[in-house]
Amino acid sequence: MRYMIVAASALLVACSPSAPGQKAEEGETLQAELTSPVEAAEDADAAAPLLDPTALDFSRMALAMRIPTAFQAREEGARLQINVTNERLGVNVAEEFPLVQTSAVTSPFLASEAREGYRIWTYGTRPEDGPLLQAISAELARLKREAPGENELSFGAVAPGCWNETSQTPESLRRTLYIRVTPEADFELFVPEQEVGKGELPGLESFWGACDS
Repeated sequence: MRYMIVAASALLVACSPSAPGQKAEEGETLQAELTSPVEAAEDADAAAPLLDPTALDFSRMALAMRIPTAFQAREEGARLQINVTNERLGVNVAEEFPLVQTSAVTSPFLASEAREGYRIWTYGTRPEDGPLLQAISAELARLKREAPGENELSFGAVAPGCWNETSQTPESLRRTLYIRVTPEADFELFVPEQEVGKGELPGLESFWGACDS
């Protein structure tokens, strides 16, 4: 299965390219190679999560974002977009779900990622969206079994924010993205730290507006 992952806050693209004419075999675990519309990650060999499409349960997935404390993430407007397609079978699922900020998240990995001058924001899905999210996960697993190598999954998240300091807004922010596939697992690095400049990526415009405006 070929799949692309667009991850929190910056509409970043992560893809798992195959050699020309090569398709993933059924049961194969695909490793995302993370890149950005702005620039490739500085460390091309940075660890990326191994995501088994047949094991994904979107209702239990969580995302996290580390950004400077001068920026404040907002819950209002945060959303998750999921697309599952198979052209031959006529499958085209496109759904959008609100995301909620979570607190009191226990994560040794996120604790180890804490840095002075930065805050980590965590997000999850709403319980009432669980049945539909589980149905999408089940459909993805079915397609993987019945039509391996013919499917495409993309999921993305947008988390708006604002500038909460009285000083002049900086021209860029450095942010890191994390994913937790199930509550039983810990978070892991999803997109290594990258510097995003003002106006460089769609979906981040709100971060350069004052929180009290």
